Amino acid sequence: MKKRWIVTAIALGVSGLHFVTGENYQGPLPVFVNGYLIDLFLPMALVLLMGLFQNKILRSAVFRAVAIFGFGCLVEISQYLGYPLFGSTFDPLDILAYAGGVALGLTLDLTLFPHLVPGWDGG
Repeated sequence: MKKRWIVTAIALGVSGLHFVTGENYQGPLPVFVNGYLIDLFLPMALVLLMGLFQNKILRSAVFRAVAIFGFGCLVEISQYLGYPLFGSTFDPLDILAYAGGVALGLTLDLTLFPHLVPGWDGG
């Protein structure tokens, strides 16, 4: 039960961050925040959220990470080819942000949380 609460809080925090920063964010590091912060934190949150499903395939953290990273790459490739999907601007650095987010999600799920949260089973 604790896992659901923690993952839900992280997901709500990531979605709230999206509303706080928005398109017109002018605070510190505006280029990073406007261009890459959500691309980093959204895949992380998705890796954790998908781990809440009791589906045998989705219980594998590695499968979730590969699927989310693959979908992010598909989005960027579609933008590169001129087909807007969740945005219209191709940026190869977005792919690095997706990879970093997936790696962060895997790290939290498989190494950090099992030590900090009793009953966390990892992926």
